Amino acid sequence: MKRILLLATIAFFFYISVFSQTYTAGETYFGDNNYIEYKAGNLPIIISAPHGGSLTPAQIPDRDCYGCVYVTDAFTEDLIRQMNKAIFELFGCYPHIIINRLKRTKLDANRDIWDAANGNILAEQAWHDFHNFIQVAKDTITAKYGKGLYLDLHGHGHQNQRLELGYRISKSELQQSNTSLDQAKYVNDASIKNLVNDNLNDYTLSILIRGTDSFGELYEQENYPAVPSQTQPFPLNSEPYFDGGYNTERHSSKSGGSIDGIQIECNKVGVRDTYGNRESFAKATALVLKKYLEKHYFGKDFMDSSCGLKTSLSEGNSRQLIGVYLTPNPVEDYLNVKLTLPLSSSVSVVVFNELGQILFQNTYVDTHFIKIPTHNFQGGMYFLKVQSKGFVQIKRFISIR
Repeated sequence: MKRILLLATIAFFFYISVFSQTYTAGETYFGDNNYIEYKAGNLPIIISAPHGGSLTPAQIPDRDCYGCVYVTDAFTEDLIRQMNKAIFELFGCYPHIIINRLKRTKLDANRDIWDAANGNILAEQAWHDFHNFIQVAKDTITAKYGKGLYLDLHGHGHQNQRLELGYRISKSELQQSNTSLDQAKYVNDASIKNLVNDNLNDYTLSILIRGTDSFGELYEQENYPAVPSQTQPFPLNSEPYFDGGYNTERHSSKSGGSIDGIQIECNKVGVRDTYGNRESFAKATALVLKKYLEKHYFGKDFMDSSCGLKTSLSEGNSRQLIGVYLTPNPVEDYLNVKLTLPLSSSVSVVVFNELGQILFQNTYVDTHFIKIPTHNFQGGMYFLKVQSKGFVQIKRFISIR
């Protein structure tokens, strides 16, 4: 009992220190003992590498839990660094990168804390560092963009040399028809649950995971075979397949919030085996991410020069500005929102706090004035997200109650 209280106390004070710190995009930060590395970003993209580390400190004994897996995902630490570089070169902005530098024999950052750290207090601290840095990235993206994408990067040793994309949907479930797969029970279990419920083209789950614009098919178009995709809609019964693990479950919209998650299991040959192949795959991933975010999340050319969302909506050949104006700010009882909209626009309005918790949500059509009750809000900072097709804008406001 004392040990549990000690761990809870350590976790609490780390949480306070991490979430009160200011992070600068492009800068690198470390957890305790430099076991976990965080490269802060300003894009709605998070990538983590939990199994590619090589550090084997003597003060952390090897894990000996029942069923422990020790295999390192070879070259994924270098691969994620190549991805960071390629994404910055394409976007001119930074993704959020989280790296477990410990070897998997010491820490498995894709498991719950008991299997991950095997009771060692230093390994447990590293586990907290890893997941808290991901949470920092998620909160940053939610506040700035309203939604985003989390990728958990792995390497598999299966014979079939293709990418395996995990959405927390099993092999047998993927083998069903599109009509069956689009049922609510599978949508609610999917790691891209938020995207299914909020995408620019009203695509269903089956289209998003194996349609012409799915993540896997975009990789196929870059000559990287992937399952699921339109080309390879599901794995066969005889084929092994990873459908996503602890990280994809915990940090994706399946567990709440608006950050979707996909586990990427990379084959070795042609992707991870040489420096040149890792560099090429990283560049292809940057292109895939750009197409995916533009198609499903934010619209064409969504980034502005300051690494934020553009605040214009494309309709036909003309671009019409949407103005979002808030009064009063600070607010006590009601927040007045004035919108300058094109005709017949459907607009989603969401209010959330600094932890990403949604406090108000509604959709309006042909509305230029909205009154949002805020009398139940505690004092502090809040965010208003206004979204229409091809347009997202986040506004901050203060409650002084």
